[in-house]
Amino acid sequence: MNKKNLVWLIVIIIVICAIATYLIYTSTLTSENSSNNIDSNIELKGDEIKINGFTCMIPSSYTNGTLKKSQGIETYGTYESDSIYITVYDNSPEGDKVYQGDIDYFAYGIANKDNNPKKENITIANHTILYVTQHSNTRGDYRLAFFEVNGKKVLIEWLGSEVTPDIKNIIYSFYKLN
Repeated sequence: MNKKNLVWLIVIIIVICAIATYLIYTSTLTSENSSNNIDSNIELKGDEIKINGFTCMIPSSYTNGTLKKSQGIETYGTYESDSIYITVYDNSPEGDKVYQGDIDYFAYGIANKDNNPKKENITIANHTILYVTQHSNTRGDYRLAFFEVNGKKVLIEWLGSEVTPDIKNIIYSFYKLN
């Protein structure tokens, strides 16, 4: 093979590699964009409710709850069934104090008699959520999601052993409606 043919062969290989790299790069961008758009295409379900000035959607599995206001917080809860509590904290020193107390109690187990709190950061609706798993001898398994939306802190506590589609719906709704 002469030098001229060898040069052309090298140029063709470089062009093929460049095209392959371009196709892989654009394919990766397209799949990342489509996975990011999944959250924006979710259809929210349930009844709209305002908790401490924030709007969220309550799926039918958690309806018939009531709102209670305490110093620094407002909570929507199904107090009879104990199945869910959604707390939105005030942007105030009192709200910050209550939030820190809840983090200490649930996530770090300070003064909590429930068993083995486990915490991890998970991603829901493209946002980082502090996810806590707990077990109570009286209530059974329950889960908590701590997150922040537009400067306000939110806590969702529910009975169960996983993040269900209804819980994701509530979390999505906070980000989409506020």
